[in-house]
Amino acid sequence: MISKDLYYSQETTINPLYFDGKVKIREIFNENNSSDQEVYFVEFSDGALTTVHYHETEQILIPLYGNGVVGQFNLRSSTNLIELQWEDYQFKKLKVGEIVIIPPHILHFHGAISGQNFSHVAIRKLYVSSDASPSNKSRKSQTKWAFDIIAQDLKSEDKMSVAEKVSIVSKKVREIISQTK
Repeated sequence: MISKDLYYSQETTINPLYFDGKVKIREIFNENNSSDQEVYFVEFSDGALTTVHYHETEQILIPLYGNGVVGQFNLRSSTNLIELQWEDYQFKKLKVGEIVIIPPHILHFHGAISGQNFSHVAIRKLYVSSDASPSNKSRKSQTKWAFDIIAQDLKSEDKMSVAEKVSIVSKKVREIISQTK
């Protein structure tokens, strides 16, 4: 049995391209101390959010403090993330006592409601089966962030240009959140 304290676990360095606002992440479990799960304690300050992203495995969010929001959406088949033409989007305010499961490969974001602080525990599987490989071996599951998706769509390595596009997407997300009651 391994026991860890959420509040005193190792803080990890965040990539500012993957978050909109001040976020603190503590890594609770990872490949060094778990054979199958990764668990993070994430604190969002003053309305901070993740940027849009998806995971190869489902993600479970367990709110611990404050009021948050989670949203998921699909892109129209004829568009890309930059064009901001989304369909089938769902946004939900999160409060302590609720648990959310986000399916694999679904574009989503999560974080604090504007002007508020929010924290949650995030749980994901560490590994995903690689059905395409002849040996069907598992590999570490990946997260694909808006920055990575946009860079790929633009075929660009210009970080400033891609970051500007991510900022536009984040602004659109915030507009939709503000309209959600």
